[in-house]
Amino acid sequence: MKQLTSSKSTQICRDTCKSKCCKSTPPALTSEDLTRISNALGIKKEEFANNKNNYFFVKKRENSNDCYFLSDEGECKIYNYRPLDCQLFPVLFKIKRVDSSYLIKWYIWYCPLTDFFTSEFLIEKAKKIIVRYLEKDSGILFEYQSAMYGTGGYKRKHFLFEEKIP
Repeated sequence: MKQLTSSKSTQICRDTCKSKCCKSTPPALTSEDLTRISNALGIKKEEFANNKNNYFFVKKRENSNDCYFLSDEGECKIYNYRPLDCQLFPVLFKIKRVDSSYLIKWYIWYCPLTDFFTSEFLIEKAKKIIVRYLEKDSGILFEYQSAMYGTGGYKRKHFLFEEKIP
């Protein structure tokens, strides 16, 4: 599998904590993630995804705890196609529809990224992604939230604040 472009974030993860999250917490997958990754790599979802109670998450590499897409060098092999869960990390959210807007509760996982970037910067980055999905297909965000509950992905996260997004 060809290595795709990475970012400063992946360098921080690789060099500072040795990609610990990619070796312990499998990312939740939405139907959109499954289709995007499967199409980009030309492989079936069963090759890289596990199903738990009808929620999908990335498999571990064979005989390892590492994410299926983590290289031996500690970098993401599918960075440009990575799941929504990975795009947002270390920020997470819970979403609720309220009238004609959305109430977002922001959470963060404290890791080396929070030493290099402020929470405000990380949340603004995540908010851009979420707004893009709200404009495109808000159902994906609710699917992500269900998958996070279903796979136990909300454990040990720290609540920051909540806000309404129109």
